[in-house]
Amino acid sequence: MAELFYINDEGDNVHTAQFLKNRGSCCRTNCLHCPYGTTLNSFGLEFKQVDQVNMSKANAIITEALGDQDTLGQNLLNEAFGNKSKNKVTKFNFKDYYFFSLKGVTAGLVKKGRLQLKDIFLKNHFGEQELDLPTVETFFTKE
Repeated sequence: MAELFYINDEGDNVHTAQFLKNRGSCCRTNCLHCPYGTTLNSFGLEFKQVDQVNMSKANAIITEALGDQDTLGQNLLNEAFGNKSKNKVTKFNFKDYYFFSLKGVTAGLVKKGRLQLKDIFLKNHFGEQELDLPTVETFFTKE
């Protein structure tokens, strides 16, 4: 069963999108994890380019988003070809990555390609809010 709440870094209980879905309708109070799009439409997303100081934070988000899904395949590739992860922020590619936040809370990371966003990495608890690549890109192009 999905979590219904979690405790954030400040020690507050935060209701998850699953909890809010279980209520059956939107309360229109701009909940952080609103699964109905109210908060996203009200506040939009803010973007901040990754810099050399916060590369480790960006890599932590990638690790959190990928979890174990990438581990076996990546380990085999690393053994065969050296440690060249395509999903890693380095001093050579950090300018391609942007943090994005909702209501001042970091929700994830996106990787920019030449013409459009290429990848999205969501932090835990933001996966059920329709924060997919096309949606995030609509806010990115408004920046």
